[in-house]
Amino acid sequence: MKKIAIVRYNLSKIGGAEKVAINMANELSQYYDVKLLSILLDEDGFINYDINPNVTLINFHKGDLRIRTATLKLTGKLRDYIKREKIEVIFSITPLTNTMVRLATLGLNVKIVFCDHHSLEFRDFRSREVQRFVGAKFFDKIVTLTEEDRIKYSDKYNIPINKVNAIYNWIDEEDSENTPFNNKINKIITVGRFHTQKGYEYLAEVAIKVLSQHSDWQWDIYGSGDKLIEQELKRKLEEGRVSAQVDFKGNVKGTKNIYSDHSIYVMTSRYEGLPLVLLEAQQYNLPIVSFRCPTGPSEIVEDGVNGFLVDCYDTDQMSKKLLELMKDEDLRQSFSEHARDNMDKFDKNRILNQWIELIETI
Repeated sequence: MKKIAIVRYNLSKIGGAEKVAINMANELSQYYDVKLLSILLDEDGFINYDINPNVTLINFHKGDLRIRTATLKLTGKLRDYIKREKIEVIFSITPLTNTMVRLATLGLNVKIVFCDHHSLEFRDFRSREVQRFVGAKFFDKIVTLTEEDRIKYSDKYNIPINKVNAIYNWIDEEDSENTPFNNKINKIITVGRFHTQKGYEYLAEVAIKVLSQHSDWQWDIYGSGDKLIEQELKRKLEEGRVSAQVDFKGNVKGTKNIYSDHSIYVMTSRYEGLPLVLLEAQQYNLPIVSFRCPTGPSEIVEDGVNGFLVDCYDTDQMSKKLLELMKDEDLRQSFSEHARDNMDKFDKNRILNQWIELIETI
């Protein structure tokens, strides 16, 4: 049985990349000997997603560390593990671990794959650009989440297009396939960590505009993260006199019973990779209102059919479209009935076979 390793910097975090890494490990463990490697974990070692017993979870450090002084030591530990376990294929999930993985595999007979789970628009640190360069130039394969980014990678780094694969995240239908949509529920939902990427200042503007006109509506926000961003959002909502209508739910393990208690999903992100939250919302038959940000929303939402796509970052237009949905039960019902129209693109078996084909042919 072929041995593969999936490497993520910190699996204790809550986010799409962590969920994808664990889902990928769980499903591939049916066919391969899978090692899930977390360079570090939070002090308590808690991981928010369930890991299949067939998957071997390894971490090399718990708690905070000084990245510069610890990188070489942790890279050495990673290399020792790869050699000891005779790993054959390694997936680096997001750019952060690219340099470590490349150094750890120098001179070894190991195939390495860089999976970028963000849009190329995501450039929060200069180091991310360096790590992407390492992945593009020195890895055997690159996997992007969208066809749009596949083409951009080839152009930006002047690499053959056949070195880059576009593989969607899959969705699991089991928990949601029998969940009815209730358009009588006057509740909006947004799920996402508090980070500049998520555009919560735009959400504040939209929430104030729509909730001030509809005192019978509630907006639930799930997630944690940057406390300053969260506090600023709360301040703006208080200033706009709608804070009583916005509920901060924090982190919740799993998605069951979150989406089903709502009737509209809203996303105000500046950029994404392929936003799992939109796929999850569609699983639960929710109409969506989202910015047409790079990348993902335009490959998930069909504008005017199962949601509204709004030009970035037009909060007036987003408010207008959201109000249109809030006022019209029949429109919400129509959008809901078409929420799953494109689910075949994100079918788990179809996408899992793409990963297996990559592993077998690399």
